[in-house]
Amino acid sequence: MVLTKCGTKKIPIEVNASDNVGELRKELQKLQQRLHFHLPPEGYFFIYEQNVMDDDRSFRWHHVGQGDTIEIFNGSVTGGS
Repeated sequence: MVLTKCGTKKIPIEVNASDNVGELRKELQKLQQRLHFHLPPEGYFFIYEQNVMDDDRSFRWHHVGQGDTIEIFNGSVTGGS
């Protein structure tokens, strides 16, 4: 169970440690209608402990634990210069 923070609203979501972070995106999209919160239409990415999360890596890889908070930020992540 992790908490996703979208603005000021925190939403608990159950995930498996071995799931890729991209699964969280799918779950949030499913819950968006039911829980009446807004995901940024222009795109968003996840931050955990001030680090950008890679959608293709697992929660375990990111060291996310039970009850941890993952923040949602507007925009997209691009490569460095």
